[in-house]
Amino acid sequence: MRLLIVEGNKEQTRLERGAFGIKPYHLMFQEMLGGLVPKAQTDFAFPADVASELPTAGQIKKYDGVLWTGSSLSVLDESPDVEQQLNFAEEVFKSGVPFYGSCWGMQVATVVAGGKVALSKNGLEFGISKPIDLTPLGRQNPLTSHRKGTYSALCIHFDEVTKVPENALILAGNAHSKVQAMTFDYKKGSFFGVQYHPEFSSSDMALIGSFLAEKLVKSDAFNSLEEVQEFCLSLREQKGIPPEISDYQLHTQEIMAWLKLIAGKQ
Repeated sequence: MRLLIVEGNKEQTRLERGAFGIKPYHLMFQEMLGGLVPKAQTDFAFPADVASELPTAGQIKKYDGVLWTGSSLSVLDESPDVEQQLNFAEEVFKSGVPFYGSCWGMQVATVVAGGKVALSKNGLEFGISKPIDLTPLGRQNPLTSHRKGTYSALCIHFDEVTKVPENALILAGNAHSKVQAMTFDYKKGSFFGVQYHPEFSSSDMALIGSFLAEKLVKSDAFNSLEEVQEFCLSLREQKGIPPEISDYQLHTQEIMAWLKLIAGKQ
């Protein structure tokens, strides 16, 4: 299996976070895929880097799947690093190669396919998500039917999908965002994505939380810097964390289900 991982963050963000010890998102994905499909070959694309050379739709066809990471960007911003990502997502859909997206990846795919994304009226959802429930369609769909009840996941997002693309199936939602998992077809391609981050480990989330501590307090996600650090410590020590998060195999179930589905179509 050959997979293309698309990094959602621009180089400056990757460098700033890297100096704090946070792995770039494309490497988090590569590490995850190394555990899920050890024999898979992975390549990277960096559409947020405006000068980056990107594969065409024809060149993307050599891959079995495309996985798009999260990002600190917003699709609501009219900037070159956002515009180039939207244009590249069009190329992915033109290629017909199955397309998966976490958080930002789902938002980019949504906008390109005619849906809408907006700042959530509920503010920031950070850390451990509010309980997520499958829809009736989600309970039947092989991408999410492995979830047998309400579950939580690691997350960080201000924006959310407010209008799904035509023919989209909403597979899961929660009290914060009604679209937490979704699938749809557009042009020649199929898309599956989630609003949360299955690829994050608890330690990844703890580092991100520590890095963003001041912003998290300003966003009212936490009352104080001490509260942020206590939460990050609980993540690192796996204390009071739901088993579907602390067990990485359980946390990555949606991506594994997607990989199995695309493998079956080869």
